[in-house]
Amino acid sequence: MNYETLVYVAAFLWMLSCLGIFVWVGFVLYLKSKWLPLIEDILEDGRRLYSLNIYLAGQGSLHYATVFLSKWHASRMKMQEKRDNVPKNAQFILILSFYFFMANSVLFFSTSALIVLIRNSS
Repeated sequence: MNYETLVYVAAFLWMLSCLGIFVWVGFVLYLKSKWLPLIEDILEDGRRLYSLNIYLAGQGSLHYATVFLSKWHASRMKMQEKRDNVPKNAQFILILSFYFFMANSVLFFSTSALIVLIRNSS
């Protein structure tokens, strides 16, 4: 592959990851409106922190996904017994959101690094 083709491929992947982040924000809006208040009622005993605004909802979706993914995190946050009371489809949606965010983040930063490497090699 020549230089221009690599730049176009890297730019396309970078734009794809940027679009993925916007899709993830839409996903977080859905979680904020439907599932986060229910999850906060169960796990946080009704204290509302992560469902206050979109910024905190993004952090909350990632936080609760780690609670559902790892028993160690759940026990560290003292939510191990409570996490079984959350509906399985809500757990699945949060975990799916977490994986989608991580995949987009890896794609974004790896293509950014690829563009820098291509630029420095010429």
